Amino acid sequence: MSIGEALQLSWTNIGAHKLRNALAVLSVTIGIASVIAIVTMTTGLQDALLDTLTKDLLRANMITVNVEGSAGLFGTAQVFSSRDVEALRKIPGVKTADVIGRVRGDALYFNNRRLLDASTRITTSKDLIPMDAGRGVQAKGEIAIGARIAEIICRRMLAEERQISENDETLKEECKSPGTKPDLAQRILGQTLKLRFLGADGQLAEDQLKIVGIVKDSQFISGTACYVSPDYQGFTETIDGIELPVYAGVIVSVSDLGQLSSVKRAVEEYFNNPNSSDARKLLGEEKRVEINTLEEIINEIKKNFLQFTAFLGAIALVALLVGMIGVMNIMLITVKERTREIGVMKATGATRSAVLKLFLTESTIICVVGAVLGVLFGMFLSVWFIKLTVALAQGLREIPFVFVPDWYVIAVLTGIAVGIVSGLYPAWQAARVNPIEALRYE
Repeated sequence: MSIGEALQLSWTNIGAHKLRNALAVLSVTIGIASVIAIVTMTTGLQDALLDTLTKDLLRANMITVNVEGSAGLFGTAQVFSSRDVEALRKIPGVKTADVIGRVRGDALYFNNRRLLDASTRITTSKDLIPMDAGRGVQAKGEIAIGARIAEIICRRMLAEERQISENDETLKEECKSPGTKPDLAQRILGQTLKLRFLGADGQLAEDQLKIVGIVKDSQFISGTACYVSPDYQGFTETIDGIELPVYAGVIVSVSDLGQLSSVKRAVEEYFNNPNSSDARKLLGEEKRVEINTLEEIINEIKKNFLQFTAFLGAIALVALLVGMIGVMNIMLITVKERTREIGVMKATGATRSAVLKLFLTESTIICVVGAVLGVLFGMFLSVWFIKLTVALAQGLREIPFVFVPDWYVIAVLTGIAVGIVSGLYPAWQAARVNPIEALRYE
């Protein structure tokens, strides 16, 4: 019996017992759907978490570059030039790069009152700093303020209008996270601050700055930091006969977390090359450049999600095992009911291998159909579970639906394997049927 004949005869036999075989297909479908739904949802949860860490919390897609021994991100060694920043932006996989530096002698004033907690930093990228409202700095005379500074300005404005203390508890609550409240954010944007600072010549200067953005409030982004253009940079160095502004460090943003390692290696190679890196020219061999990422934390998160997925997947596999037993049971019943038919087949020349092939083909078809339906149903379940989770968990960011084609292929291959395993014993039983006894069977 050829494969084509076995398939044709198997479809005919399956159609002859629709309800029984439909239940067998359903048992496999439920098992496969459980696995697919779990894998799809946990993959989406992982992507959502990494996206949150990347954009709001850890900023895990960042690589920080500074001089060995620097205190935090703002060391005393100003060696990274604007040419270094431009070179880093050209590395494949780099989304953007920005400098790390602080305005010398900075003091910010709002309505002639100093903002005591404010610190003014340099930025060369309008896209790197996440905003709650407005936009990043694009030119001299603009400033993006931290969430904490926005709160202070909000309280001062409203307190002056209402003739109450800016420490009023109601006012504090009203001005909490003003960047997320459109009416308050629009009132703050466009306000003017005065910046006093030390210029490149070491002389005290001042400038009027327009607020163009409010920085997103985050645990890992200082709420008191404000950002201005590099025009207010006070440090310069003469490199290759050219006077260039220099900074305490550089921060690099990668386009994809999967490229973090390769971009880090490229950044290391750049700063180890004395002929290309201005920072290396200024440092010489005295100190090394430190390049740091949160790659270990990201890998740990992925590892924990993999363990979580494996645990839930193991539970789902129990459903798949039940489905396999169901298929085996159906096939054993089928062999029993078709004993006389098997006897006729063997009496008319069907070999043991032909009978074995027929029943294995039937069980495989049932399981493959169940697997394909399971993939589709699992995808539907994962979408439904994602919407339900987002609706029930307040404040949870949207969880993306992620296609996992590798698992869909694995599911179909599993269906084939389940069909073979669950049909093997019943098929073997059918192949061993004695044709004479089978013809007597009622």
